[in-house]
Amino acid sequence: MNGYLCPNAKLCAEAKKAMVIGTVSFLNAVPLTWALPRLGFDGEVVCGTPAELAQWLKQGRIDIGLIPIAEYLRGIGEVIVDGLGIASDGAVRSVAVFSHKPIGEVHNIAVDSGSRSSVLLLQVLWAKRFGILPPLSPMAPDLEQMLSHADAALLIGDAALRASLNASLLVWDLGAAWKDLTGLPFVFAAWVARDEQIARQAASWLVAARAEGRRHLSAIIAEESERRNLPADLVQRYLTEHIRHDLTERHHQAVDLFAQMAFELGLLPSVRPVCWLMP
Repeated sequence: MNGYLCPNAKLCAEAKKAMVIGTVSFLNAVPLTWALPRLGFDGEVVCGTPAELAQWLKQGRIDIGLIPIAEYLRGIGEVIVDGLGIASDGAVRSVAVFSHKPIGEVHNIAVDSGSRSSVLLLQVLWAKRFGILPPLSPMAPDLEQMLSHADAALLIGDAALRASLNASLLVWDLGAAWKDLTGLPFVFAAWVARDEQIARQAASWLVAARAEGRRHLSAIIAEESERRNLPADLVQRYLTEHIRHDLTERHHQAVDLFAQMAFELGLLPSVRPVCWLMP
């Protein structure tokens, strides 16, 4: 265990039941999961797209995962582990619309087919700004191909980070747009469990992993910038200035407001009450 201690003996025993945790492969999730094996977690950690994780949780293939908040609001999963997730409080940099045209001249948008929360956020923001819902075309996250089929492209995760380095593109950052509209942060994904028992079992592992990831953030930045072939200063700024891994009461308010807005636009069938579990 390389000198790291399990959060407590009971959790160590429960983890041996092979809990399956689902996460995304994006850079933004690494500080939340990097330390799990170092803490002695010997369940399974699997990676998928946001859309895949939601489907796997629904099918019971994973016990808990970083599920798009939009999919939770649509009924996927039962309980959210409070206090930690993937959020922004202003510009996020890794969720954005890219185009060669000003945003007001965009008539159709290609969107990452693996995205869920960001697509719903785009629809809400577009409707609030322009009074209509934009025509969307789900595609693989290939910027060149997307822009050959549509006026603009919605990219998320590492693909968006790479696109943000292209100075020839115009960028509409959805985290910044949401903050401008509401004054609130935005929650893109949270740890959603199949039931309360699993949420309680996983919570101490996830809280401990976030704390350990925070302590070793410099090492994570060095490792991930090399592994992903991204500039170290970009990775550093992204993980310290743009991405937030803490959820607070303001984030709860943001989720509730997002759900209400999406419902009023006919994008959600109802406003689902959120079940937050405090670790």
